Amino acid sequence: MMLDWIGFTEWNYWHWLILGAALLLLELFGTAGLLLWTGIAALLTAVIVYLFALDIYGQWGLFALFSIATTWYWFRLNQQDKPAANSVVLNQRTQRCIGAQTTLLEDVQLGQSRVRLDDTVWQVLCNEPLKAGTAVKVISAEGTLLIVEAKTIS
Repeated sequence: MMLDWIGFTEWNYWHWLILGAALLLLELFGTAGLLLWTGIAALLTAVIVYLFALDIYGQWGLFALFSIATTWYWFRLNQQDKPAANSVVLNQRTQRCIGAQTTLLEDVQLGQSRVRLDDTVWQVLCNEPLKAGTAVKVISAEGTLLIVEAKTIS
């Protein structure tokens, strides 16, 4: 039989330790976690094979179950870390400014003025005439312009 020739019928815990170590080393080349969890599954299989005598089919079945379980755990763990789709504003600086509170740098003239947020001076639109130094809140954005309104005291 082919399995006898390549030695697949006589595996013990050392084989699983070596397989686990090899998979963990291959993970270093950047497989985004898949080989990490299958490597951990191989190490778990090594522990079970060390404690209990299993035939080769039981060992590979156990490895398959551990691989599925650890990969599923990894997938669930990654899903919890992702932000909601509507809250992603990476590379959308104007969207990140919404809700920010600051003061006007100059009087509102013809509905326009300027504010400083972080390290940037932004052009703003405002529907009401306000003086420089007035506290405002960014309520929305249109392109590179921020829409502001006077901050209400509450």
